[in-house]
Amino acid sequence: MELLIFVVPMVLVWMLFIRPQQRKMRDQQDLVHRAGVGDIVVTAGGFVVTIMDDHDPDDDSNDLAADEVLVALSEGVEVVMMRRSIAQIRERWDGQYADGTYADDVIADEVIIVDEVDASDETPDTADPPADAADE
Repeated sequence: MELLIFVVPMVLVWMLFIRPQQRKMRDQQDLVHRAGVGDIVVTAGGFVVTIMDDHDPDDDSNDLAADEVLVALSEGVEVVMMRRSIAQIRERWDGQYADGTYADDVIADEVIIVDEVDASDETPDTADPPADAADE
């Protein structure tokens, strides 16, 4: 019975305080990881920014660490921000650019098939002289 005096309050504290806080932290981490390029997000400081680039483990050309994103504050003003500073996703980018094309559209180039001719079979065509040479 004396053990219940200690166990019951501990369980209540866990259920009322610790468990909801863990769920809130897990939801925030999910939100941070869901935010992608093109999304308009609100930072913990209250800035409304657009994510321009994020870390790509296969390509180090943008010099961003795994927990950093490049954001645009306004036209021509881009800064690097910690990913965990994202507080809210205001608008998800649907992948459509202003000109109506989508990010995942693949533009198929026309394929031109050229018959390969063996170089040993080619003979110079000398039967007809050029038209300019005949006029002179």
